[in-house]
Amino acid sequence: PTVIYVRAILELLRSDVDVHGLAHITGGGLLNLLRLGDGIGFEITEPLPVLPVFGLIAELGDVPPEEMWEVFNMGCGFVAVVPESAAQRAVALLQTRHPGTAVIGRCDDRGGGVSVPSVGIEGESGRIRAV
Repeated sequence: PTVIYVRAILELLRSDVDVHGLAHITGGGLLNLLRLGDGIGFEITEPLPVLPVFGLIAELGDVPPEEMWEVFNMGCGFVAVVPESAAQRAVALLQTRHPGTAVIGRCDDRGGGVSVPSVGIEGESGRIRAV
């Protein structure tokens, strides 16, 4: 089912947490983070658990991991970029509506890139590849 994030995100925006960016992780997967601006990179060090349906798609469709992460959200439907010092406050606020909310990574100055080291993938310019 489709998850609607509007109420939770409005609460976050109305809070004292300084929100630097918001990204809906739909078609395009984590590469949607790159829409948040030039000169910013993202390292996803603690990805959310991948839902079983994605394993089924990968297996039955013979879809490689890098394509799965490029096309699907892999269990992470929305990302809020906040200062590290405010991350736990943001998580606590968002968990009231979306249990499972967690800090999944950090921004860096490696512009135009997204990496998920635990899965062995990285992407830039609209393409994810295995590393």
